[in-house]
Amino acid sequence: MTRYAAEVSYDGGKFFGWQVQPGLPTVQLAVEDALSLINGAHTAVTGAGRTDAGVHARAQVCSFDMQREWDPRRLVLAVNAHLPEGVSVMRAAAVSNDFHARFSAKEREYRYFIWNASTLPPHLKGYVFWLKQGHLDWSKAAEAALSLKGTHDFANFSRAEEAVHDTVRTINRVRLFQKKPMIVFQIKGDGFLHNMVRITLGALELAAAGKIEPGRIPDLLDRSLYTRSECGRTYPACGLYLWKIYYREDIWKNAAPAL
Repeated sequence: MTRYAAEVSYDGGKFFGWQVQPGLPTVQLAVEDALSLINGAHTAVTGAGRTDAGVHARAQVCSFDMQREWDPRRLVLAVNAHLPEGVSVMRAAAVSNDFHARFSAKEREYRYFIWNASTLPPHLKGYVFWLKQGHLDWSKAAEAALSLKGTHDFANFSRAEEAVHDTVRTINRVRLFQKKPMIVFQIKGDGFLHNMVRITLGALELAAAGKIEPGRIPDLLDRSLYTRSECGRTYPACGLYLWKIYYREDIWKNAAPAL
């Protein structure tokens, strides 16, 4: 057996999320089916993180075992030949047998794209969040975002029914910038709770709308002061991208793209 890592890009609007769900098309199922065909046996795939229905990925990472050794470039081509529209393996590499796409990951980066204008180019539909509302001061949201850097309890910025024992996460990089009318939110950390990025955008929108001072964003994380319902709305999935997975070692040094 040889273990491989693969970088997978997909259009989340065509799938019911990453994780296998009975009777529904998911990215994990599509990749497992394609690998199983060329591997000659069922091939389980482990993803670096789960994405919900509608959430896109520029560079999801997964790991799996093949019964024989493959040239990475040929492996990429072979898998892509059996994948459905909307998902592609971008590169692959042989990794050590103890590599695990999820548990070996050091950091994850997400980006969210907002189109803040009264009209939307049709080719962007489903790939950005179209926010028609005007009179938002995104410079205040950008200021507010900076206060999220560091280690915090993000329970108030996660789906209320999520049963997670540890809701503390460390954010190492966060910024919000505009290239009008596009607003881009970038956040990188050691892990993320369910809907955490999308709820964070809802909280930052409160600052942009003047409903809360930028410096008070950390107060929203205090469960003794605020409830989840007071921390802003949950932004839709269509604007969110799993952008990059970071590992302690360069697992792609011997990778081969399908060029």
